[in-house]
Amino acid sequence: MRILKGMKNKHLVLLFLLTLLIGLAVRRAPWQNATFFQTNLLRVDTAEVERIEIALPGQHGLVLMRNDAGWIAEQQDRSAKVPPDVVQRMLETLANLRSIRIVKTDQPDTLGFARANAIDIGVFYAHSPSERLSIGWESIENSQPATFVRLPRHGGIYLVQNQLRAVFSKTLIDFRNAAVIQLNTADVREFSIFGQNLDSLAFQKNDSTGNWESTMLTRMVTNDSIQQWLAKIARLKKLPFADLFDESHTNKTFFAQIDLGFSKQAEPLTLKIYRLEATNLPEEMPDTPLDGSQFAPFVLYFSQYPTNYFALSDTALLRQICDPF
Repeated sequence: MRILKGMKNKHLVLLFLLTLLIGLAVRRAPWQNATFFQTNLLRVDTAEVERIEIALPGQHGLVLMRNDAGWIAEQQDRSAKVPPDVVQRMLETLANLRSIRIVKTDQPDTLGFARANAIDIGVFYAHSPSERLSIGWESIENSQPATFVRLPRHGGIYLVQNQLRAVFSKTLIDFRNAAVIQLNTADVREFSIFGQNLDSLAFQKNDSTGNWESTMLTRMVTNDSIQQWLAKIARLKKLPFADLFDESHTNKTFFAQIDLGFSKQAEPLTLKIYRLEATNLPEEMPDTPLDGSQFAPFVLYFSQYPTNYFALSDTALLRQICDPF
């Protein structure tokens, strides 16, 4: 009996020591300030989202807005169409924002929520209260990609599934890969040119003969010359923003205007050209040009993009377009 009692006491001591060691290990474990909480954090009806605001560190705010034609991005008074797949990925990411665990910390900046690091996002709906969230650093959890996210309305920080920063790290430049002008020269049926120190021209294509005829009776121009000129117009592609151009000086800096009319009931196109001169630069220079464009002597405006101005450095091409024949 005495032997059995001694063995029992030894087991109790070992059990006590084991319990103590487990307790110490748990207290020192990296998850001791975390609570497992796996659920979708946002109730997002993607069809109801009207606007997404994105604030990247060191960047001007980017706004994505839904309209009847799709999504438009605006930044620094410039705009561009947004590819549908880009917005769809953002909406799906928000709708599937699934937490892994709650993170309790007194130092949120170490998780990427300092002003210099966090990506702040606002989501606005047609008939529901808006949502806001901040995206911090990305991490790895159980060999799977994860990201720290803070939801001000919830008052909490969560580690969520997947890496999110690349999904929302966008500026207007990311949406400006399409050509500035998309022109099918075969559809052009009439055009006119006028400007400062330029001979005014106006031509119309005779659908019966296929020949171009001047409507101002000023000169004869061959069809080949006009086709070569239209080809030069079509070369105005992928131009950078004219970040240094001040729209309030359009009257002073006007150089030329070209109007194109099309067949098939297409909308006419107006191209306006302005000079970019040192005396007409904005009073407040932009901190960072949207696409790092250099100082260009000419600025182009297309009626297809009414809020944008584009920089053109090729002065020889510009002269050939404005004074072609």
